[in-house]
Amino acid sequence: MLIKRLQPVQTHLDYAESRVTSSAKSNGKYRFLDKAKTQKAMDAIAVTADDFNMIFEDRQDIALIHDLRISMPEGKLHIDHLFVTNNFHVFIVESRTAESTITLNSNQSFTSTDEHAEVCAIPSPIEQLKRNRVTLKRMFRYLELPVRFGRELIPTFHHFVLFDSQAVFLNRLGKGDEYFLSPQQLLTVIDQHMQKKSLFSFLERMPGPTLNRIARQLVKMHMPKEIRFSDKFRHVVIPASDTGLSPRPASSV
Repeated sequence: MLIKRLQPVQTHLDYAESRVTSSAKSNGKYRFLDKAKTQKAMDAIAVTADDFNMIFEDRQDIALIHDLRISMPEGKLHIDHLFVTNNFHVFIVESRTAESTITLNSNQSFTSTDEHAEVCAIPSPIEQLKRNRVTLKRMFRYLELPVRFGRELIPTFHHFVLFDSQAVFLNRLGKGDEYFLSPQQLLTVIDQHMQKKSLFSFLERMPGPTLNRIARQLVKMHMPKEIRFSDKFRHVVIPASDTGLSPRPASSV
């Protein structure tokens, strides 16, 4: 049942003119694209995908899609890992596995600290999850939803940020923990939702061919266009005066 990783998208890591010099408008911060960090993040997501593949390759009750990219009038989305179960629970997973320290700060912003103690502001994975959830729900209208005993099944959506053992997560906000899981916790949550049974639970479960069709419809919507990661993997370096740390020289980026 497993839908393995899609064909790799031709990727351009374009760093020409990627640095934005410090200015009053940027409040002393500057943007840059770090090829090493970008490649490390991409490789780590691939490793997580391979681990999931081995776990679920013999499961007939779960479809698994990695690196799903869809562009439609309803919006665009990029989902790292998408799980669809036979009782029509849909799990949207954003992976954060770059072997760094990810911090959710008290002002609800996210920062990443690398092995050189350089602190960068990064886009909120929670906001990305919420956008992907809204867009994916709209896109499900294009699917031929399964019908069980004359009743159309409606998907139940869940969304999580995944951290593996190589990443450290610090939550200074003190709330929002329900979004963040380790891979093992994610597997437990998926199994818990699949094991829930009601008096009419047989009405809520799809046969294998139906689940396979739903998954393949989603894959067919995938648009493997050339992706310029200059639009996605962007870091904003936080000045040393804000972090108490000395920044790396500009030439080392």
